[in-house]
Amino acid sequence: MTTFGKVHYTTKVKCELDSITEKEITEQGLKPRKHRGRIKCNNTAIGPEIHDAIIKCVKDYPLKSLVADGQRLNNCVRSRKWFPLDTPSNRGSDRSSERMPSSARRQSSSAFDMHDEYSCLTQLIGRADAEYAVLKRIFTEINQRDPELKPRSFLDFGAGVGTGTWAVTDFWREHLFEILSVDKSRHMNDLAELVLRQGDPNKATMLRNVFYRQFLPANPERKYDIVLSSFSLFDQPSRRRLYELVDQLYSTFDKYLILVEQGSNAGFQLLDGIRNHIRRNYDTDEKHLFAPCPHSKACPRMVKDDGTPCNFEATYTRSFPSSDGHQYGSILYSYLVYRKGAPDNAHQFPRLVRPTAVRSKHCVCHVCSADGKLRDVAFTTAKHGQIVHRCAKASRWGDLLPMHVQWLNSAKDEEPSEET
Repeated sequence: MTTFGKVHYTTKVKCELDSITEKEITEQGLKPRKHRGRIKCNNTAIGPEIHDAIIKCVKDYPLKSLVADGQRLNNCVRSRKWFPLDTPSNRGSDRSSERMPSSARRQSSSAFDMHDEYSCLTQLIGRADAEYAVLKRIFTEINQRDPELKPRSFLDFGAGVGTGTWAVTDFWREHLFEILSVDKSRHMNDLAELVLRQGDPNKATMLRNVFYRQFLPANPERKYDIVLSSFSLFDQPSRRRLYELVDQLYSTFDKYLILVEQGSNAGFQLLDGIRNHIRRNYDTDEKHLFAPCPHSKACPRMVKDDGTPCNFEATYTRSFPSSDGHQYGSILYSYLVYRKGAPDNAHQFPRLVRPTAVRSKHCVCHVCSADGKLRDVAFTTAKHGQIVHRCAKASRWGDLLPMHVQWLNSAKDEEPSEET
């Protein structure tokens, strides 16, 4: 047992390298830093076609003002909280509006209402780069772990400016036959379509069979191979409405369901409530949690209750430099991915939930393990072998360790560790 200050790291683990990874490294000459658990997606940049289309879309507005307002919108989204109407503190405060039909209910205006062309362009300039980077990273992991996937249909609920469509077509453009983009703002739908028309409403779209709607399909039997809802779940006014939406999305997907929110405490707690709702009502072997968790138990972050969200980081290159001149940015996000079918062979690999601490002759990984616990483990060449140590050393926040790790029983191992 090695002790650094108040933090206890244990090397009492039995590691067995994944057979596929071991074969690739020892027989095929693969470098350990490129192991199959790495998610190779850093400093993502929007494609040149989309970038040129964005420039044409904003040509009639002052770009400097759009960048500044986009940054303010981004700050609002990062600090956003959710106050559902049916919580105990809010019950009885607005009963009349709850009984009123949604068509007659007056909506309170906020920074998130995309009610005109300028506010939609603000979303495009301020959020598109970051959201695209998050979705590109999630789709990269799905593509790496499921290379045989050939989706025919895609549903994006709360599509916004179309970042989900841009990301999904980077991987499966030749297979997708139908793309349904759903957003309650018609201005946002118009802007998303204008971007695909390269900023010219008279040009043909860059993608085929993209359809825009303001509501989800009424047919409950309609299935889509990939269903996505990113950065839009906060718009639901109550838990009842949120869970009704989740039920509808869950019954609609045929291969993958992806739910993404901002990596704040509010976003993480919202997704954890959704996860518990699905675990209580849809606990079957037919569909399972694909990522980020290597288990289907309660989230150890919530059990630990230390105010730290389970989030991950995506880095990106800005289409337009920020007001302070920075070309690169990063975003924290939380997400859930559900898959229909049997788990893949990487399902129980430990997930790194914090950056790897590389030290002299060892590295420390903070992982979420298959037994539903957060663990700190120090990998060394002497105890675990050179290949295992190099794989762990090269792994980054959000990656999977391509190995089966067994923690040996120790009284101190069961105590919650203090994070650096």
